[in-house]
Amino acid sequence: MLLGMSCSTGAGLEIISHQLTARQFTGDLNSTKSAAIVSGVARNTSKATISNPVIEVTFYDAQKNMIGASSTVRAFLEPAETWNFTVQLTTPDAWKVRSYEISGSNQ
Repeated sequence: MLLGMSCSTGAGLEIISHQLTARQFTGDLNSTKSAAIVSGVARNTSKATISNPVIEVTFYDAQKNMIGASSTVRAFLEPAETWNFTVQLTTPDAWKVRSYEISGSNQ
């Protein structure tokens, strides 16, 4: 269950939609691994090409403690172009993620 999220965007980069998936899976004999994944769609709403657009996500547990952060970047985003992005955090505690903050900017 997603407890909460917040979203901010940079000039011309709009995050249209996003969702969280967190799962746990068994790794080696002595370790458990898990992943939290935020996937979504961003769009260039400006009339200029955006160079190096970045989507950044900070992941939190149910008590709002930060578990980790991750990001994704692409070379450019043309005017009116959409971007199907995925930001993944892979740590032993990623399965505990219940909320996140997401932002978009250009480097």
